[in-house]
Amino acid sequence: MTTNIPTGFTQYDWLELLGFAWKIENEGYEYASENYAPKFETDALKAIAEDDDPRPLKQLFRDHEQAMADWQESVGWEEAGRLWDAHLQEEKERKEAHLPWGLHPGGDWNFASYSAAFETREQALKAIAEQNELAEKYEHFVPFTGRLLHREVPRGEWTEVPLA
Repeated sequence: MTTNIPTGFTQYDWLELLGFAWKIENEGYEYASENYAPKFETDALKAIAEDDDPRPLKQLFRDHEQAMADWQESVGWEEAGRLWDAHLQEEKERKEAHLPWGLHPGGDWNFASYSAAFETREQALKAIAEQNELAEKYEHFVPFTGRLLHREVPRGEWTEVPLA
């Protein structure tokens, strides 16, 4: 949904700015800008966020403060939350796009195509073993009942492969 997103922003960039605004609300501007600066995808916005001078980012936030409030009001808090969750998953997938091994936890987990990604099959199997060890030690942990996944190319489709 791109309703009411100002010109110059992709949906990804807009949600980055919204996330930054939420951090400002909870942590204050200085802390948010030092620890949670937006990671825009558009070059012009990237330049603002990565500038050593904090004033352009602060001005960008101020210039769009009302538009963010209007956007949240128009889409509703439930939809804004859903879009934010999808944004976080997309951000994770972008960071892990190059990793060829993944785990899907199984069951009715429908959030995304995988829950964790790894560089090697051995790392994925080690994560499964660690989860199973925790399940043996602690009652509130469950053993791994999911699937091992592999993809041939970055951002490629996952295929299920045997654990053994």
